Amino acid sequence: MLQHLSPGYKLNGRFEILRPHGKGSLGDSVYIGRHPDLEKEVIIRVLPPEMAAGPDTVQRFLQAVRLTAALKHQNILPAYDAGDENGILYFVSASETGLYLADYIKMKGRLDQDEAVKIIMAIADALDYAWNEKKISHRNVCPSTILIASGVHPMLTDFGLAKSFEPGKDDLTVSGYTIGNPQYMSPEQVRGERELTFQADMYCLGLVFYEMLAGQPAFQCKTHYEMMEAQMEKNPKPLESYNSNVSKDCISIIDKMLEKEKARRYATWPELIKALKDLLSGKQVQPSPAASRKNTLRKDLPSRAVQSKAYEAYQDGRARKSGGFPGLAMTIMVVLSIIVVAFIVIKFFAK
Repeated sequence: MLQHLSPGYKLNGRFEILRPHGKGSLGDSVYIGRHPDLEKEVIIRVLPPEMAAGPDTVQRFLQAVRLTAALKHQNILPAYDAGDENGILYFVSASETGLYLADYIKMKGRLDQDEAVKIIMAIADALDYAWNEKKISHRNVCPSTILIASGVHPMLTDFGLAKSFEPGKDDLTVSGYTIGNPQYMSPEQVRGERELTFQADMYCLGLVFYEMLAGQPAFQCKTHYEMMEAQMEKNPKPLESYNSNVSKDCISIIDKMLEKEKARRYATWPELIKALKDLLSGKQVQPSPAASRKNTLRKDLPSRAVQSKAYEAYQDGRARKSGGFPGLAMTIMVVLSIIVVAFIVIKFFAK
């Protein structure tokens, strides 16, 4: 399998590679290429080898990309095509001039509240459209998949890795391969739940919202285990500690988006969008009927018949952190007790 595509190479004899363009959020190789029919530059993403393992995976992926290619929304970067060339799994989308949100945040430090709200509204509208049209959950909403095109026009990219919940549709989920970046992953994604809804995307969008206003991610951890533990059980540092200009109503909206239990998040995208519009217009945002997130953190992780390797790693790390095997402490105490009793008996008979 090719590990690097050189300029001039044509995938399936059609899409010409012009130049490398870095790495995607899932470890995919990104290139700028040329569309043979449209005669303009496009973005070509080549997926990691582990995501192209087996013909079933390839077919599910191609189906997902072709499904999302039908989405037509001003805040969704159009997808054109997808293919498999001797194990090279790729998809092609439009190319727009601009900066990805990750770079935009680095450039600005942190965003003004109104600008951040407008970006979140645009992406929420795109996700609402995708869910209503095709029951599509994006599953990879993060600053690296949101493009700020010319004119500060937000566009959601990478829909080729989404999942459709339409009857008869399949998805890209590979056995043991978790879709998403742990730094922008909902608790239900960490648990490996298969039936994700739009509310998983809402949680991830809440993480993006927080980062735009704080100037740094909601959770900053050294390992994947610590990151997954944070998504499951911890609250971000209070946003006002990073940015005193953020209003209480804005913080309330972000808090609700970041509820650990999806039922406590906004019930629909329009409900969230209305709250954001009220915030922009200066109207008072209705308080969330849900309890404070400080009282709703998950401590009781349910056992599941089907779990991702990421969640299994999380559980293993959690066990190690708590002291290893469940009965280890008790076992040590029993052994020590036997030694003490034996010592007393020996001393008694020695007399």
